[in-house]
Formats: sequence, C-alpha cells, structure tokens
Amino acid sequence: MDIIGRATELAALRRTIDRAPGALPNVVLHGDPGVGKSVLLQAGIAYAREQGMRVVGGSGFESEAQLAFAGLHQLFAPVMDYLDRVEPFHRDTLLRVLGMRDGPPPDRLAISVASLAVLAAVAEDGPVLIAVEDAHWVDHPTREVMMFILLRLQPYHLRAIFARRPLTATERVTPGVHMLEVGPLDDEAAGRLLDLLHPALPPSVRERVLAEAAGNPLAITELPQTSVSVELLPSGASLRTRLETGFAGRLLELAPRIRTTLLVAALDGDRLQHRAELSPYELLEAERAGLVTRDSTPSGLRFRHPLVRSAIIKTASPEETREAHAVLAEQHQADPELRMWHLAAATVEPDEQVAAEIEKAARAVSLRGGSGLAVKALQRAAELTPDPAARAARLELAAELAGESGQLDLAQTLLDEARRHLDDPGRALAVRAQILLLRDGDLDAARRLLRGTPGAGPLVRVMAASYAQDPEAWAEVTDVVAGCDDEHVRLLHDVFLGTGTAERVRTALDTLPGDAPPGRVAALCRAATWMDLLPDYRERIRALTEGESGHGAVTHAASGHWLAAHDHFLAGQWEAAENAANAGLDLCVRHDLELLAHDLRCSLGWIAAARGDADSAREYSRTVEQWAAPRGSALHLSLAARNLALAAMAHGDYETAYAHWTSISPPGVIPPYVAFAPWAVFELVESAVRTGRTAEARAHAAAAAGLAERAPRLRLHVMAAQALVAPEEEAVPLFKAALALPRTERWPFDHARVRLALGELQRRRLQPGEARPELRRAADLFASIGATAWQQRAEQELRASGVAVAQRPNAAHGLTAQQLEVARLAASGLSNKEIGERLFLSSRTVSAHLYRIFPKLGITSRAALRDALEGLAGNGVN
Repeated sequence: MDIIGRATELAALRRTIDRAPGALPNVVLHGDPGVGKSVLLQAGIAYAREQGMRVVGGSGFESEAQLAFAGLHQLFAPVMDYLDRVEPFHRDTLLRVLGMRDGPPPDRLAISVASLAVLAAVAEDGPVLIAVEDAHWVDHPTREVMMFILLRLQPYHLRAIFARRPLTATERVTPGVHMLEVGPLDDEAAGRLLDLLHPALPPSVRERVLAEAAGNPLAITELPQTSVSVELLPSGASLRTRLETGFAGRLLELAPRIRTTLLVAALDGDRLQHRAELSPYELLEAERAGLVTRDSTPSGLRFRHPLVRSAIIKTASPEETREAHAVLAEQHQADPELRMWHLAAATVEPDEQVAAEIEKAARAVSLRGGSGLAVKALQRAAELTPDPAARAARLELAAELAGESGQLDLAQTLLDEARRHLDDPGRALAVRAQILLLRDGDLDAARRLLRGTPGAGPLVRVMAASYAQDPEAWAEVTDVVAGCDDEHVRLLHDVFLGTGTAERVRTALDTLPGDAPPGRVAALCRAATWMDLLPDYRERIRALTEGESGHGAVTHAASGHWLAAHDHFLAGQWEAAENAANAGLDLCVRHDLELLAHDLRCSLGWIAAARGDADSAREYSRTVEQWAAPRGSALHLSLAARNLALAAMAHGDYETAYAHWTSISPPGVIPPYVAFAPWAVFELVESAVRTGRTAEARAHAAAAAGLAERAPRLRLHVMAAQALVAPEEEAVPLFKAALALPRTERWPFDHARVRLALGELQRRRLQPGEARPELRRAADLFASIGATAWQQRAEQELRASGVAVAQRPNAAHGLTAQQLEVARLAASGLSNKEIGERLFLSSRTVSAHLYRIFPKLGITSRAALRDALEGLAGNGVN
C-alpha cells in the first residue's frame, strides 16, 4: 500500500513490529479524526502478517464501551484453545471474567496476570501482534488490563500497536508506553494526495480544498464531494462537524430501509447480525455513497470511518434511534449485559420491569469486577423507575458501587440525587425532559416522560407544546397549567395560544429582578417576540448573550442570539441579524443543542428569503424539514414553509407562495395553536389575491379581524390584508390608514411591502402620479435593508409608472475580495453553479454573495454588473 507522506510513522511501526534494538515493543497512534490512524494501523497489521505473525486484538465500539470486558472477549475469542495451556487458576479467572463460568469476581490483578499468561502461551508458537483500533472506545476494565500487558511485553514474542483519538490536556502518559502523534500531512504531501484523488480540480478549487483540509487526509478525500448542506454550518464549525455533515448529506439520499439498516449496524458496532440485512444492490448503493466498504466480516460491511457511524446516529431521529435499540435489545436476548444497554436506550417512560432488568444485569456486571460500569447502568435504571423510593434505593446502590470503585465524588453526588428524588421527584423528571427537548428535539419523549407526573415540568410542557402545535397536546398542557401556581408559566401558555396581552408580558418583564434566572428571562423574552416588545428589552437580551456565552448557561445564550436575530431582522438590520444567528448556531453546534440550532437555521432562512436569496432559503428549509418532520416539530416546519413562501413571493411566484402559506394556515382558518399563523395573514391574503382566489382571500382576512389588537405589527398586517380584499374605492384609504399607524417605520421590511402593495394598486388604477411616491419610498426602504429582489420589483413598478430609475451611487462599494471575484465571474456570464465550481463554493453561497453585492454596487440585476464593475475600475478599484 502506497501511503503518502507517512514515511516516519511507518518506519516507527515497523521498528516496533520488528522489535528493533532500542525500540519499545508498543506504539499508540493518536491524532484527530480523519488524520490517518486507521490506515497506518492496517498498514502495520499487513506488515506483521507479511512477516508471518499472528494478529489478535479487535476494535473498540461506542456501543460496547459500557460492557465490562467486551474488549477482552474480542482479544481472546480467536485463541480460546490456548486457555488449556495455562495454569488452572489463570484459566478459571479468565472463564469467570468472560462470563463463561460462575464464581466470585476475580481481582483485577489476577485478571491482568491471567491475560498476559494466555498471550505468552500464544507467543510460544510464534510472534504475536496485538492490534486495537479505536482504543478509546474499549471498555474501561479491559483498558486497565491492556495497560498492564503493554508494560510487560518485553520478555515475550509480543508487540502491540493501538490507535485512539487525540490525547486530552489532562491525560497522563504512562512511562513505558510509546505515544506517537499522527499529525496533518505537510503541504507537499497534501498536494500530492489531492492530485492523486482529484486530479481535475481547477487551481482555485485545489487551493481552497488544501486550505480547508489543513493536511487532514480524510478531509482532502471528502471535501471536494461534500453536500452543500456543509455550507449551512457556522464559519467556526470544526472539521469533524463539517465531515460528519457531509457524510450525513449522502446518507439522506439513500432509501429509508438502507438508512435503518445502517443505523442498526452503527449502534451495534459495525455488525449487521440482524434480520434486515442489506441486499447486494443496497450494499452497493451504500458503497457508492462512500459510507461503507466491503470486508470479510459475516455481514460484508464496514463503515469507511468512525465519523460515518457517528453521522448516521446523529442524523436519525430520537424515535428511530430508540426503535433500532429495541431491535438490538431483542436480538441480544442471550447476552443480558449487552441487552441491558440497548434496552435502556430504547426506553423513555418510567418502566419498573425494564428498570428491574437493568438493575439485575448491573449487579451481574459488578460481580464480574465491573463496578464502575454497573454504576452507570444503575443510574439509568433509576431514571426509568416510577416509584421515587425505589428510584432513590437504586441511586444509593449506585453510590455504594461508586465508592467501591474509587469514584468518591460521584458517590456523594448520587447520594445527594437520591435525596432530591425523595424530596422533589417532579423536578428531577422536568430536568430530564428538558434535556431531551433541547439536545435532541425529542418532543414526544419529553411529553411522555412527564405524563405520569401531572404537576411536573409545566414550563417544559408548554415549550414542547409550542413546537408540536398539536391541539391534543395543548389540551393536555392546558389542564396542567390550570393547576400551576407559576404565573410566568401561565403567561407563556396564554401568549402562545393567542390569549395573552402585551400588558401582562410587559409587567412580567418589568417586575423581573435584575438577578432573575436566565432561563426565566429567555422564556419571557420569547413571549415578548409575539407582542412586538423586544426593542424595549434589548438590555435583557444583551445580558443573555454576553453573560452566558462563556462558562454560563450556554442554552440561554443561544436563545439570546435567536432573540437578537429576530429583533434585528424586524428592525431592518439584516447583517446584524445574520451575525447574531450565526453566533448562536455556532454555540448550538458546539454544545449539541439541536432544537435551538434549528430555531436559528429558521432565522437564517428567513433572512435569505427576505433578501430574495431563494437558493439559500431552500437549503435552510430542506435541512430544517429533514430534522423536524420525524420529530413532529410543526413549528419548525411552519417556519421553513414561511421562508419558502417569502422567497417565492420575492420573485413573483405567488402560486408556490400560496401553497406554502396555506400549509401553515388553511384559508379562512387561523388555528390558535399554530404559532406563526397570525403572522402569515397579510402574505396569505396577498398570494390568494394574486392567484385569483378572491373568496379564499376574503375569508382569511375576515378570520383575522380579531387579531388586530394583539400586537402593533400584527395590526399593520391585518389592516393591509383587509385593504387587499376591499372594494377599489375603499382599498387606498385602508392602506393609508395602515401606514399611518404609529411608528410603522420600526419595521422597514413590513412597512415597505405594504407601501409597495399600495403603489401597485394605484398604478393598476391608472393613478401613476399617486403611485410614484409610494413606489419610490418602498424601493428606497428595500435598498436600505438589502432586500434586493423586492427592490427590483418596486423599481420595475416605478418604470411602469413612467419613471426612469437611475443607477444608485457606488462610490463606497465595500466589497470583500471574494465578493469582488464572484461579481467579476457573474459579469462574465457564468452561472452560479459554474462560479461555485471555480471558487469551491456552493451555488447557495454564490447566490448569497450576489444578493449582498447588488445593493453595495447600487444595481438591481445581474445584467448591470459589467457596467458597475467598469465604474469601480475607473475609480481605481482592481
């Protein structure tokens, strides 16, 4: 195998395998994901076999990391015959620890000595290489035994090579263990590898890939092929996140059955030992997607890289993951410990039968010397225990075992938790439900978890219902809130269902102490978004984003960024809105806050749609829909539909817009449990009018009449909608009355769209003199906030009214170097796709650049780019 740029590492491996003078008989490869540790490990194994060595070992799997001595079982499975060659005491010790013979738990030293004795017996028949991949996922008891062995290889014909993730700052390296860091390739080697794998890349793309990959071989392999969804990540996203997202994009293109099978395989540690095996054709499809490779395992399947496995697991919805764990729990009936972990992962609601089964298996693990792992199992059993007293008893047993295994701080924490469960069991359930909600967006699991405890977690229930937008869920929550003594929870419930008032929200925020919990501040500010009150509480939002982003409550900081993005958007400060949303998204990606991450993607899609950047809006909506649909998050689906509808309207596609608006709210119906339905009134009515659906438009405007007093901006929308369906002689006064409402200029985008609708009406009524000032004002507002597509529409209407629209001044263009390059290529006639291929950008990113470039150059169309750029050149801009 020709491995580029790894001569030093290969030489070190061969010295270890050959037992060269002065070389330690062990080497542990460590480095970042994708840097090539597995390739080097396989090269070492191949070299050892060429020398006639026996290779034993295996691989660590995340699914077995909590299964005591699973790694030891892998190590000895191929050489069990050699147990007969060691002393009976050693043989008995290993048979007991491997679960093949009853008896008391062996001492850890006895296990280690017995393991070394068996390997020494194997080595008597010839040199042996112990090779372990993903050693960081090997269960802790096995790792302790392997460390004992690594330090005692010298007297025997044994050598070992391990591969693991990079060392952390706090890890201590044991003397006598050779740690070899696998770093990035140097520039020359990286360039050679890229040219070998992707020889036809244009120079600019090649340079960009090398810069992005930073010498990481997996990145060099994958980045030229990654899905455009990678471009939706924040700029600071790690290479690991970018690669996982690229793999996930390919996964979503496969058939559901293939995805399900791969998920079960990923959760079962690369194995496909279940009934839903892939057919040869399906395996070929997964292989073509670059996710799996064929090997000699019984399933014929192995994931190309551990990041593929993690991408598969992260892409699945919580319910899909639970179903896969349930399948595996059923299949592992003969292995109580492995079944225990899958059963624990498959269960959400308290279930005494499941909890008892987990406890039984945990006790068996502790009897085999796995007290540390038994503690984790008992913690999970406690979570699934319905009775508070029984739950506390299991936590106390976990504390006892934690003390026995030397985890004294954990033991004290578990005892404290046991007392809390006895004192306030509902609060503990609420915390767990909140984690399910924020981390995974698992609305169903959060609701089911709290259902058995009527008074538990009212705030979590309200938030879950606001995302689910299901009338039955809201009815259940309303019953809970009726008996709740928390005024703020009742307020949020009423606001989200449309019965709260601005005065109540303002009073709640004004009387909130300065040192109020950030979660309470974030929740009330979210209520304020529906009442147009956010501008009055910007200091509260700033405190959330600045005070909690470091080591504080990151969840609430992310909420603060979402609030800031919402506020900036409505104020027409779209660059600031985009910056806030990206900052929040960066936090969410780093801290696995999936629910809030998709809130922020909805905000970014909203900004793109308003600018008229339909490509970006579609990409954000696609990402949100793929995540939200299996989780039943109707709010996210509504917001994704809003963005698609708004993008369609920006380009005059009212038929598509109408379809999206009516997916949020049927014509003539404004469901109280659909959060965005009131804010879709004006646009739904306009798209209905524009597509000739007059009856539907009138029905919807009539249904919205009662919403006008809820919030000032909503009043503007409702009055504009009524003007759209009014008789011609009444329409203009209604539009003017809407625009005369106090401080409508606070919302320049909304204000400009209503003014554009008025100007269009006047022009159609052959009143160009009256239409021109309205259209000019709308065009200026759109230009000031960067709503380029809407600006073009307003200026087209101006031209139709007889006004020659002059090119806007471009003295201070403010283009970045990349924007200037995009502009030049677009002016040369290249399409967005062609520009993206040249600059290694997605077509969405090119589109986003263009919609920022147009207002900076004072133009409204692609056709004007050439002249604008010539003007820049004349002013000395190259």
